[in-house]
Amino acid sequence: MGYFLVYESMFDSVIYARDKWLAPDGLLFPDKAKMYIAGIEDEAYKKRKIDFWDNVYGVNMSCIKKWTIMEPLIDNFDKKGIISDYCCF
Repeated sequence: MGYFLVYESMFDSVIYARDKWLAPDGLLFPDKAKMYIAGIEDEAYKKRKIDFWDNVYGVNMSCIKKWTIMEPLIDNFDKKGIISDYCCF
């Protein structure tokens, strides 16, 4: 599956599917995947991921916040936070 699907937490899904449906002595050769993107809003999540930089174990690292906002964030989150349509890319 390559580096990117492991980074996007897809590895656990592939292992789950393997354990549930693969026959004994079966082989698994995943070669395709679908990825989706959507906008989210979650104040508590933002505080953990972005506002964290205001006080990193007692050190003000707020100068890093502008960089963290510009970088994509790949993570798991509560689906109640989805505020837009999703799109397969």
